[in-house]
Amino acid sequence: MRHARAVDIVEMIEPDGPGSPRDRLSTGLRAAILGGRMRPGDAMPSSRAVASAIGVARGTVVRVYDELSGEGYLETVHGSGTFVSMRVPPRAAHAENESTERRVNADTAPPMSASSSPPIELRPGIPSTASITRGDWAAAWRRATGGEVAAVYPPAAGLPTLREQIARHLFHSRGLACDADDVIVTSGAREGLALVALGLAARLGGRLRVGCENPGHVGSRAVLARLGAELVPIDVIDGGIALDSVRSSRVSALLVTPSHQYPLGGSLDVGRRLQLLEWAERTNAIIIEDDYDSEFRHLGRALPSIASLDDSGLVVHVGSYSKVITPWLRCGYVVVRDKAVRAAILDARADVGETVSGIPQQALAHYLESGGLSRHLARTRRAYAHKRALVLDALGGELESCLVLSALDGGLHAVLSSPAGTGNADLAERLSRRGVAVTELARHYFGPTTAGREGIVFGYGAATDLELHTALATIRRETV
Repeated sequence: MRHARAVDIVEMIEPDGPGSPRDRLSTGLRAAILGGRMRPGDAMPSSRAVASAIGVARGTVVRVYDELSGEGYLETVHGSGTFVSMRVPPRAAHAENESTERRVNADTAPPMSASSSPPIELRPGIPSTASITRGDWAAAWRRATGGEVAAVYPPAAGLPTLREQIARHLFHSRGLACDADDVIVTSGAREGLALVALGLAARLGGRLRVGCENPGHVGSRAVLARLGAELVPIDVIDGGIALDSVRSSRVSALLVTPSHQYPLGGSLDVGRRLQLLEWAERTNAIIIEDDYDSEFRHLGRALPSIASLDDSGLVVHVGSYSKVITPWLRCGYVVVRDKAVRAAILDARADVGETVSGIPQQALAHYLESGGLSRHLARTRRAYAHKRALVLDALGGELESCLVLSALDGGLHAVLSSPAGTGNADLAERLSRRGVAVTELARHYFGPTTAGREGIVFGYGAATDLELHTALATIRRETV
């Protein structure tokens, strides 16, 4: 329930404090909310009233309100106004002190418990959708639904206009030169992987034997296993798949995440990528490149995709817009330049039927063509870089139990781990009891060998700043 009491913004601001008026306004509001002077549900004054009271432009106040809404301090209710978020952990009124007057950090954030608030969602793979519903996105859907509705099914490979836009985007973002005819639209990475597995099994005429990174993505392995593939664990060393193990594996296909190994992080350098291609050419094996979050590279430029280095058509490139935009879109793609492999995959698609509705395909094509995706990526890259910095500030220092923070070179997740047997195997369970949802690292290992490391995999893309501060403080307390 929201409170009707008035909030005096002027008394929250230090008139002679450091920084610009905008900085003083945002800092003062954060401190007031965290200190208990502004309670969950309190109504915020109009931006015009605040601007007049403290002598700034109304646009400055609007931008501060938007910023604090994105961080989780405020929420806007259409037709009612802006309020202190109900998700802010309640504090005693006027409980401010030196620590709460400062911007909250990992050691001063309020504790979280499963009984006091809903769980904070830090499971990996969940993106931020805060900036999607801006003009570009809405305009793309209006264009997609504004004309006549088609009476026939979309083409099996996807709408030509969307495939053309995907090919252009991959060339500019990943250096992958491909034609629209090389692109097959899917309902996400898992369906793309399933189609590839079905096509390869038919082409090889027998059971598919696939090498998979160990540790690796659980969902990808589940898809392959469900379709009858034999999974061969390949160890991950030095930030990527172990080449010696690949060479001795006798697999017909290899599933890799070379740009940001999942979940441990790291990437294969160009030399090792070329060695993988040499192995594929020598053995006539197929490399399935899962490029799941390469749009978000925090340290340096993204390395070229393996597919961009391939002249023999032995690399199938799998991508998705689930982490780039939202998993609710259910749209991805595979790039297949070998004609025989492509034909086998499209035969499988003909049997299972088209899975991506034509209207979302049209909307996504318009979104890419208008530059909306590029602008969205620029905004989210800045947001993820900021949240990554919060994770490093909270957990990047010395921690107990030999815990090491890793996987932060790119993407939306991090790993906090220690050698097996150091007491962190149940860390995910302990955090769950404290109201923070993360994933256990050990579940990503498979095969006859035991997990080499234990700990957690956690995402930081979807949480607001305030949720992330609170969750990171809980993680730090549970590791001491």
